[in-house]
Amino acid sequence: MNSSNLIPDMSFHTCLKCPSCREYFTQPIYQCEYGHSVCEKCTYVSGKCPTCRSTISKKLRNFQLEQQLATIECSCRFTGCNTIYKMNIRNLHELECGFNPSTHCLLQNCRWRGEKMNFLSHLNSKHNIPHYEILGNSAEYSSRLRSLSLPPTAGCVKLLHSFYSGDPRKLTILTYIFMDSTKNLFFPQFRTLGSKEVKFSLKIWNNESDNNDNLTIIGKARTINTSLEEERENKMCMAIDLESIINKFAFHDKIEEGHRLLHYKLEISL
Repeated sequence: MNSSNLIPDMSFHTCLKCPSCREYFTQPIYQCEYGHSVCEKCTYVSGKCPTCRSTISKKLRNFQLEQQLATIECSCRFTGCNTIYKMNIRNLHELECGFNPSTHCLLQNCRWRGEKMNFLSHLNSKHNIPHYEILGNSAEYSSRLRSLSLPPTAGCVKLLHSFYSGDPRKLTILTYIFMDSTKNLFFPQFRTLGSKEVKFSLKIWNNESDNNDNLTIIGKARTINTSLEEERENKMCMAIDLESIINKFAFHDKIEEGHRLLHYKLEISL
């Protein structure tokens, strides 16, 4: 089924697109006081109506147009996907569609671009990121810290966990803990390979010590559409004093003499 067969004429076809970005509307749809509609993204970008330049109010929704979108079917525009969905969830489907060819690699200096369904295998094969399958919603792991004898630099912990909740569904999380010893900052960053943000908690403690001191960080694992650098630069994730974490929670590595470890427990909301 082709979406052009489902939309009767070009004038109606135009009415279903935002006049600013020319993309199809998805809810919520906002409008100015004169009834001109604008998509949510363009409302946040400019706050002005592209038709008459009046102010767009986030309190003024075009519910009638939203209801119309919920009755119109269209097919996915990506080659290989045969999904048919309502137009009001078009953007959501395209973000999670495995055939979406515009997925970019999150990791620094990597220029890979391809279908979303191939992103996980790219992380495994190209970047050699360890991948663990977990039954449940939590995983424990340790990371080796840079030797004190080496000059300060930036490093990171990279891991993949696929969490299973006892049914065929799974949720894969990319752990990217960025430690910048030049700036003395610790950034706990997580990405979900799903379509929606996921709540997480990260516990750090010294599991060689008898005391119960720990640090618990609560946040959201964002989708892969948000870059790791953007999240740090825009202060969208927590930044913690690295030296204080090491001094309080690091313990000696019994395998590699002269090194220290940090121990973590990641829990996610399935």
